[in-house]
Amino acid sequence: MTAGTSQGRAARRRPWRARPAAAGLAAALATGLVIPALAAAGGTGVAPASAGATAASISPARTGAGRPAGTAGAAAVGTASRAVLAWGRNAFGALGDGTTTDSDVPVRVHLPAGTKVTQVRAGCIHTLALTSGGHVLAWGANGDGQLGDGTTTSSDVPVKVKIPRGTKVTSVRAGCVFSLALTSTGQVLAWGDNLDGQLGDGSTSNSDTPVRVRLPAGTTVTAISAGQDFGLARTSKGHVRAWGHGDGGRLGDGNISNSDTPVKVKLPTGARVKALAAGGTHSLALTSDGLFAWGFNGDGQLGDGTTTSSATPVRIFILVRGRSLGHVTSLFAGCSHSLVLFSGGALFAWGDNTSGQLGDGTSTSSDKPVGVALPAGTRVRAVSAGCTDSYALTVKGSVLAWGYNEYGELGDGSDTQSSTPVRVELPAGWRASAVIAGPGADHALAMVHEKS
Repeated sequence: MTAGTSQGRAARRRPWRARPAAAGLAAALATGLVIPALAAAGGTGVAPASAGATAASISPARTGAGRPAGTAGAAAVGTASRAVLAWGRNAFGALGDGTTTDSDVPVRVHLPAGTKVTQVRAGCIHTLALTSGGHVLAWGANGDGQLGDGTTTSSDVPVKVKIPRGTKVTSVRAGCVFSLALTSTGQVLAWGDNLDGQLGDGSTSNSDTPVRVRLPAGTTVTAISAGQDFGLARTSKGHVRAWGHGDGGRLGDGNISNSDTPVKVKLPTGARVKALAAGGTHSLALTSDGLFAWGFNGDGQLGDGTTTSSATPVRIFILVRGRSLGHVTSLFAGCSHSLVLFSGGALFAWGDNTSGQLGDGTSTSSDKPVGVALPAGTRVRAVSAGCTDSYALTVKGSVLAWGYNEYGELGDGSDTQSSTPVRVELPAGWRASAVIAGPGADHALAMVHEKS
């Protein structure tokens, strides 16, 4: 085993093995979720279980024509940006600023001159970016080839991924030590660590350049997501395929075995997937029949009111009092917690909360959704999550963060964790159009523009 490979393995395991001490474009889905309820006094949180509270399954709206949403975990708004900021842990150059120094405030990624970025995504200690021309850039750790440039040499500035000639990429996702890309023809490419079959090419050999995921014949993929060491793909028929590490049931096919080629997630008959969000070792899927989760559940990250892991999807219920929440506009999964945003402004979280990543003002984990304590008057546009942190993009272009902060992940100029949202210190005169992290990340990114 080379030094680089050892570095990659350690990075992959770290977020799930060692927890901090206790005290993820599709930003809108026109056919989303509607939960009828009564007006909740004092904000948008989840009501306690009491008289008048309604336990409701998340069900699809009956009005309006739907727009395919891709992956609702993507917090990008959809405009290209010439500037990307990054903050938090900078091991092996994951911030892309030409250094390996952690930063508790946003620093500028050194993009090639003239580059416009449409998506970014954070792995454990590497980062991916998609350009407006359909090319892919990568930076950070590269011990297992996760930068895809044909080497295993880490880089603290962006390098170009060796996408096959003539291929246009429409979406990118970063696992812990591997990477995924969706092409314009509906195929999936993968590169990096493949110990558990997360490249989906029928082997367990690492690759420092992209290889094709071995999808069933005739399959066209419309959205992708990447967890710690497994991948997900939504097909044009609204099904989900999964591959990679199967422990805990994270592939959702009823088994706990690894698979080096895609297997079908066992969603309810007739359910069609609108969006996906792969977390560290669990996944979320927004479907025509509601919101489902599967995989590890030791911290309640499946949100079904238990801490029992499940190798097949379980339905998520939200206990609410108040007006209709509207439809889901964004969802994301971290290492062991989950986030979902509704069009009515309510933001819910569940799962591990040892670092305050649920944002409800406590450090108490929850196996069912609780309301995030947003500042009064705040309207959130999209959400994202790191390993033990959470992020929200507001309609005014500011960024909020909460949770763990050892490496400056909250971007507020401190290393103090927070169980309620704090404001990321964006440079004066700039506003964000997207905030993005990743389910194993200790760093975050924002696509930014100068205020007009």
